[in-house]
Amino acid sequence: MNDRLLLRGGAVSGMELPGPGCPADLYIEGGRIAAVRPASSGGKSWEKGNFTEIDLSGLKVFPGLIDIHIHGACGHDFTEGTGEALEAAAADMVKDGVTAFAASLTVLSPGRMKEALRSLGELRNRGSGPDRGGARFLGVHSEGPFIAAEYKALMDERYIRPPDADDFEEMAEAARGALILMTFSPHYDSFPCLFPIAERRKIAMMIGHSSASAGEAAAALDRGAAGYTHLYNAMSGHHHRNPGVVSAALSDRRGYAELIADTVHVCPRVLRFTWDLLGSKRIILVSDAMPGKSMGDGEFIFSNLPVVKKDGRAWVKETGRLAGSVAPLNRGLKNMAEICGAGDGELAEMASANPAKLLGLYGELGGIGPGKRADLAVFDGAYNTVMTIVGGRIVYRAD
Repeated sequence: MNDRLLLRGGAVSGMELPGPGCPADLYIEGGRIAAVRPASSGGKSWEKGNFTEIDLSGLKVFPGLIDIHIHGACGHDFTEGTGEALEAAAADMVKDGVTAFAASLTVLSPGRMKEALRSLGELRNRGSGPDRGGARFLGVHSEGPFIAAEYKALMDERYIRPPDADDFEEMAEAARGALILMTFSPHYDSFPCLFPIAERRKIAMMIGHSSASAGEAAAALDRGAAGYTHLYNAMSGHHHRNPGVVSAALSDRRGYAELIADTVHVCPRVLRFTWDLLGSKRIILVSDAMPGKSMGDGEFIFSNLPVVKKDGRAWVKETGRLAGSVAPLNRGLKNMAEICGAGDGELAEMASANPAKLLGLYGELGGIGPGKRADLAVFDGAYNTVMTIVGGRIVYRAD
């Protein structure tokens, strides 16, 4: 199979030159982008050698989307800790233009959590499953256990607990380098103990599921917190006399803010307001998808709870509260474009560049330019996925 591709004439976003949305030719060799040339420059190739040419005129070319908050898909929950769950979700995500992801875990018992971390760490470190035709498995996002019971959402309250250095170290050790992201609440006095470990282990820390005040959230940013998990959802709100985590996210100009732009978790009016206030530099679009993603309506088990999926929503059967999203990440692109007027360059920043920068991977992923990995998403004008390329290989083509 020829590993040299020439993608001609697509409107390319996510690169510095010649500019967002400009028609360009992309030369791919050995799994990386070898060169980018303006489509108007002509010529067969930028150097000698045969390239398999694909005409992308009239289509949008983005860096592959990176979903740092997804719990599963196709009936699988990543808490299973299995290659089957990873492979099913990874193969499904490329249909959305997602080329890399972090597997998000809900709160589990300490023993089960370490078992899941150990299993997922082994799968990542031996490069199994998803790298064979699906999205890249970057590592694990642990959504807890050091969160606030008051804002637990569907988390199992029995296993929510205050931050403890030994506890965190044991989790990180079990994952063998695969724990790359953690959601925590800084309302606990002991939260600073997490940061020396996070810095040494290169784990990005995000504030979420939190009852913290705005001042406590700011103190966490001072310590090195990178931002906020699914802004607005499961956190103390914005109040003029009792400012909470939302107040900190909107008023403090530091940190990224995850946003679930499915119009279910966040009202379109609030999406627009958030876009106007934070802009593309600070927003990270995430799916927060649960096992019912890409499945028909019905009942699923998510975080050990019976969950109902119907009409584009998912909720806990017993309580009726939201239980993750069932929308693909590229739906968020479409919604941010239509509701907020975000341009393609800004969409690529929110869905590709920012998550790569958060995880310290922007040198390899999240953009389009010479030397970057050839992870690309091709969309039509409505952000439907036409083609997805991972490591220079076409892993998905729409019918």
